[in-house]
Amino acid sequence: MIKYLLRKRRKKESLFKYIMSVLHLWLGLLSSVIIFIVCLSGSIYAFKTQIENLIDSDVVYIKSNNSSKIAIDTILNNFENQFGGATNITVFKENNKSILVSSFSRNNIGVSAYYNPISGELLGTKNQNSIAFFDFILEVHRFLLAGDVGKFINGVAVLMFIFLLFSGFIIWLPKRINQLKKSLKIKLDAKFYRVNYDLHRVLGFYSILLLFFISVTGLYVSFHWVKNVVIVGLGGDSIVISDTNIALKASLSSSFNVLFDDLSTKENTVIKQKSDLQTLLIKTDSVLKYNGTKVIQLANENTKSININKMNTDNLLHFYVPDKIEFSIDGKVRKQELFTNLPLHEQFKLIAKPLHTGEIMGLPSIIIYFLISLVGCSLPITGFIIWFKKISKNNV
Repeated sequence: MIKYLLRKRRKKESLFKYIMSVLHLWLGLLSSVIIFIVCLSGSIYAFKTQIENLIDSDVVYIKSNNSSKIAIDTILNNFENQFGGATNITVFKENNKSILVSSFSRNNIGVSAYYNPISGELLGTKNQNSIAFFDFILEVHRFLLAGDVGKFINGVAVLMFIFLLFSGFIIWLPKRINQLKKSLKIKLDAKFYRVNYDLHRVLGFYSILLLFFISVTGLYVSFHWVKNVVIVGLGGDSIVISDTNIALKASLSSSFNVLFDDLSTKENTVIKQKSDLQTLLIKTDSVLKYNGTKVIQLANENTKSININKMNTDNLLHFYVPDKIEFSIDGKVRKQELFTNLPLHEQFKLIAKPLHTGEIMGLPSIIIYFLISLVGCSLPITGFIIWFKKISKNNV
């Protein structure tokens, strides 16, 4: 078996490139199944919002007209009368979308309902089957359905994958500059094994930067030391975890939950605000003068504040970046957090999730991430075929 995992060093092959090639094979075989699962589940989850909106299209979308919209407080009252206390309200920037009101308890159990922004009537709730499906996909992507053990295996496999990207690039590098053109093309009219070989090398090269970026942002929410390296590298303070800092330890251990939950899980009872939300929305729009989706996080016993996050795409790259205004329950502005004014490491914390999933630039970047994730799925398969062909040839 060893001879299949430790090939002979080629003539004029550098020792460094030989070692990279052997490690590329070993780590590729070790991590191939996990990488395939992670990339496939990630590519499916990338379209979560679009698929859910398609399934719930009859309640998500409304006929757009020039009628004035009802006060958001009326919609909140309707929700509370029908389902109990709410935690989040989403007011989409598109005029043809309904308003989403949600409630989540400490057990992450709640309801998400869509309301007509003009009449205030209940249009329906989110499809429970689609919610269950994407919860399953996310559990596979994060934990491999094996809890903390699966999370650790997942993280180690992704670390291996990052090394595979580096070693793959070293192996790909042509010996001479005149061979570069050949290394950038797939010879589709060749035999199967040659096409497979080209697919592995060429697609791997073209996707290396994005796959590396997706992998690193995934590790950011998996391992404390990666989070620390990124934050310090971006100018923030080192995060120190000790037995006396249990709250921080718990916060970091649940970082995937924080980044991937569409709605915040509330540990505390929602408290009644003393000011009307419609006034707060008007105040928000007077400060943040652009058209963007607004998410209202209602007050609870812990924060005793109302946070309104507004998504801004009025920037050079049209990134979906959040600005936040924090209000007291009596409607006074406590704090304004404009994304552009935050230090770099704080900006990264806010956009780590959309950077990882591809949502950062909307549907165009989601499609790109989807295709790149499919390439990530293919690399373990094409790589295994290359290795299997070699051992089959040696057995002949």
